[in-house]
Amino acid sequence: MLRAVIPVDELSSVLSTEFPKYVGKSFPKMKLAGLQYTVIEVGSGEQYGRWRAGFYRAAKGPIEFDGKLQPL
Repeated sequence: MLRAVIPVDELSSVLSTEFPKYVGKSFPKMKLAGLQYTVIEVGSGEQYGRWRAGFYRAAKGPIEFDGKLQPL
């Protein structure tokens, strides 16, 4: 499990090749069928541009996501 806190305005640069799917205001219930993905939470006071409050699922796995976070 990877946990990171980054400003919402920097999410677009971290996820430059995709825009995660919005999955709702509560933590998503997803099967762990071997797929790796990253869950992103945008807090209610952190909306920015197209990022609204709630949870998103990104296709990038934690290792890929971590690689993008390192330069920050």
